[in-house]
Amino acid sequence: MLKRSGDQLGQAARAILANRQLRQTILPAELFGEWPWGALLTLFVADAEGRRLTGHMIAEQLACPKPVMARWIQHLSTTGLVVGDGTGDLNDLLTLSPRAISALETYLAATVETAEMVLRQQTL
Repeated sequence: MLKRSGDQLGQAARAILANRQLRQTILPAELFGEWPWGALLTLFVADAEGRRLTGHMIAEQLACPKPVMARWIQHLSTTGLVVGDGTGDLNDLLTLSPRAISALETYLAATVETAEMVLRQQTL
């Protein structure tokens, strides 16, 4: 697997988030309840842009009910993927843990590589 720049991986995460939003305009939103995955991708993009987000901001960007997002942020914190600055509520500024960043970088690099491979095969 090739090493990808942070900009490329940030763009890949943005593309995945945009695709997720697009599919909800085509099919019923209840088919796509992947709130924790959306939160991780959203935090990855924010990190790539040098921004920090609160749980409220993530919930708004994903159109996720705030009580649902609060439960998922708590779970992501408990599993060591998200770190918050504060009391553990949706107002805390959040960041991905080094473990989460590494996992997302691995996934996104593989996603970009797979997409490039598929596109190359289509042009042969």
